[in-house]
Amino acid sequence: MSASAARARKVSAWEIALFATPAAPLLALTLPTVIFLPPYFVTHLGLPQALVAFMFLGARALDIIVDPALGALQDRTVSSFGRRRLWLSACCAPLMLFIWIVFIGLTPGSGQASATLSVFALYLIFGAMMVAHLGWSGELIPTYHGRTHVLGAVQTASMAGQVILLALAAFVTAGMGGSDADAVHWMGWTLIIMLPLTTALTVFGVRERPIPPQPHMPFKTALKTVLSNPLARRVLVPDLLLGIVQGVSGGLFLFYFQYVLGFERESQTLVAIYFVAGLAGVPIWWMLARRIGKHKALRTAFAYATIATFLIPLIPYGNFPAAIFFMIAGGLAQGGGVLLTRSLMADVVDDDELRTGSRRSGIYFGLLLMTSKIGLAAGPAAFGALELFGFDASLGANNPPGALFALSAIFIGVPAIMGVLAFFSLNNYPLDEKAQAALAAAIEERHVANSENTLGPSTR
Repeated sequence: MSASAARARKVSAWEIALFATPAAPLLALTLPTVIFLPPYFVTHLGLPQALVAFMFLGARALDIIVDPALGALQDRTVSSFGRRRLWLSACCAPLMLFIWIVFIGLTPGSGQASATLSVFALYLIFGAMMVAHLGWSGELIPTYHGRTHVLGAVQTASMAGQVILLALAAFVTAGMGGSDADAVHWMGWTLIIMLPLTTALTVFGVRERPIPPQPHMPFKTALKTVLSNPLARRVLVPDLLLGIVQGVSGGLFLFYFQYVLGFERESQTLVAIYFVAGLAGVPIWWMLARRIGKHKALRTAFAYATIATFLIPLIPYGNFPAAIFFMIAGGLAQGGGVLLTRSLMADVVDDDELRTGSRRSGIYFGLLLMTSKIGLAAGPAAFGALELFGFDASLGANNPPGALFALSAIFIGVPAIMGVLAFFSLNNYPLDEKAQAALAAAIEERHVANSENTLGPSTR
């Protein structure tokens, strides 16, 4: 198949739907690692709060090197089965194993070293699988709005997976009278069941567009080249800030709503409602991006989310109906940021390909995943910082007033400040629909020229 024909191949709505399905367990996995696992490790496994903060921070710190390196390795993979499909298939079973260990297998007697190594392994394999799926998402339909279409489906699937886990946690704790530890166990089994089923749908149901393996380049050189791309930096900065927002909000949500606002039993339900609203909001940002452009829609999402964050303290203490209203209103912005930053990065890969002649989706999405994880590390960091203010998770609402005030200040203040900075970081972003179309045309012209040169004059 010629490069032109491959790029022009139509991708059906059915293929897009099948392609998106692994995002349900993969992205849903990020939710408990931010919201549920740190408190679970402290209260159920009996691990020191400072160690738990270090454990999750350290795993994400390792990703600074690992995720881009995995992306570069995947870009150079040669396989008749498809390089992205090969990596998705290879990572599925190991990820299932470590989900079982971290969510179910660890016990209070497992020891600190076993828990730490298991978390590190979970993050490593998760990163490899995520890079493969995200790299493929930018290549499936290589157009400005086509990528938003694919990533919109991916974001919808991911938020559906998150809603399933949150609804499950709410049912286990509120409906069945179970503990937070029971909710973690149920979430683990759910992820283990979903992961192989959804991976099989994508691997066997979606055709991977053939892209030649990229020439070998030392990782340090490749990383330096990518980071020197000004467009890449323009996307990585708001993505990092978005990760900080999600990390702090997710990591402290249960503490804030249980201990400050008085929702001891309803907090799990409120989290679920928040993400259901986020799922409903994905089409809104999707359509807004088509109307005004992706970077402008992303700025709008940041502005909306920041305003919603400032309004959270207005929720009356223990007033569940009022809290539901605020969760619906605030949750609408949840799906916009992740969808649009990833779609913007897929366009940046075009710019890189025109500059270098290499298609390196893996390393670019590895970097994007890296900044997201660094940002999400703000959750464990905030969790650890609260200890400096005298906060003790075991005391609940009986913590000293100063500790609860620190919890409120971090939970509201950090996401609000990051949202404002992210909004201004996208000012005058240059790669819009017109600019991306020009890049695609120049890349296609190069493909055609290379194809003619390969055929030679005697075969034309």
